[in-house]
Amino acid sequence: MQLDILNLILRFGHIFAAMAAAGGAIFARFALLPSLPELDEATRKTFHDAVRRRWSRVVMISIAVLLISGLVNFVLFFGQYKVWGETWRAAYVALYHGLFGIKFILALGIFFIASALAGKAAGLQKIRDNAKFWLNVNIALIAVVVLISGIMRQTHNGPSPTKTQAVEYVPAKAP
Repeated sequence: MQLDILNLILRFGHIFAAMAAAGGAIFARFALLPSLPELDEATRKTFHDAVRRRWSRVVMISIAVLLISGLVNFVLFFGQYKVWGETWRAAYVALYHGLFGIKFILALGIFFIASALAGKAAGLQKIRDNAKFWLNVNIALIAVVVLISGIMRQTHNGPSPTKTQAVEYVPAKAP
C-alpha cells in the first residue's frame, strides 16, 4: 500500500477548513446568538467586536484553504481517475464536472455570507443585523455542499460491480 501524501494533505486541509467554517456557523447560530440578549448593550458590542476580530481571520484562512485545496483536487482528480471503459468514464467525468460547478457556485455564496457576517464593511451591516437568518441560509447551503461532496466522492469509485462483472483498475494516462 502506497500513501499519496499530497492527496492526504489536500484532503485534510480541505476537510479541516470546512469543519472550522461550518462548525463556527453552527456555533454562532445556536449558541452565540441566543446568548447575546443576556448581555447589556455596551458589553454586547465589546464582545461582538472581540469575537469578530478573531473569527474573521479564521473565516479568511478557511476560505483560502478551501479554494486552494479544492481547485488543486479538481485538477488532480483527472490524472488519477480510475477507468472502467469509455462509457462509464465519460458519464462519471460529466457528473463530476456538473457537481463541481454547482458546489463551487454554492461555496462562493457561503464564502460571501461568512465574510459579510465576520466583516465590518458598512455596506453589509444589514446582513449582520439579520445574522440569524443569514446563518440559517449558510448552514443550509453548507449541508447541500456536503451532500454534493459525498456524491462527488462516489464518482471516484465508479460503478458497483455485479457478481459476474469485474472492474479493472487502470490508471489514467498523463496528458
